Amino acid sequence: MDKRNKIILIVVLLLTSIVIAICIYSIINNNHVNNSDANKFRTEYMELNDKINEAVGKTYPLVTISADNTVRYISPKKAVKMLKSDTGIIYFGFSNCPWCRSLVSILTDVAIEKKEKIYYVDISDIRSSFIIEDGKLSKNKNGTKEYYNILEELDEYLDDYYLEDEVGNKYDTEEKRLYAPTLVAVKKGKITGIHFGTVPSQKSGYDKLTSDETEELKEDITKLINKNNK
Repeated sequence: MDKRNKIILIVVLLLTSIVIAICIYSIINNNHVNNSDANKFRTEYMELNDKINEAVGKTYPLVTISADNTVRYISPKKAVKMLKSDTGIIYFGFSNCPWCRSLVSILTDVAIEKKEKIYYVDISDIRSSFIIEDGKLSKNKNGTKEYYNILEELDEYLDDYYLEDEVGNKYDTEEKRLYAPTLVAVKKGKITGIHFGTVPSQKSGYDKLTSDETEELKEDITKLINKNNK
């Protein structure tokens, strides 16, 4: 083999080694991110087990989440992109939402069974908020730009948002509302299914789901995932 061919061979081997190294690093780094997200989600929700929500004087619903859960955190901006053009199951919620806590144990179990990633958006701090004082409604916090973009993408599925005072008077916020929990199945930017809350028979997020309610919710989530994978 002449000198020129030896140099070419060395360059080829070197480039091949670099490509292999990059692939290995990418796999390791991706696994690390995935494991970090799974652990973070599990800790975030389970650390409230047996603790009391001081605002209402009730104990947070107990949740059990596997360390092998498939939850991946995404930003509100990424959620907008998914709703416009990507595919996946998006979960909008937050850890101290009692309704969300009634949902997540079942959601994560079904996702593991179906080998489906759940893309999680924490909406606790991105939504607008309002107050009623002296018979008048006012906004005391604007939602983020991405929040309003999400509302725009889900507009046809969301109801107008009204607030009610202690004597039953209703006030129109002139906005729609993304309630927690909300599950959205999207395929190539087209919404194939959406699920709000838990089940109709659960009247309070602090009420433990019955076995029948648990089965009903499991079936609803399974149908949502299956439909999106057709």
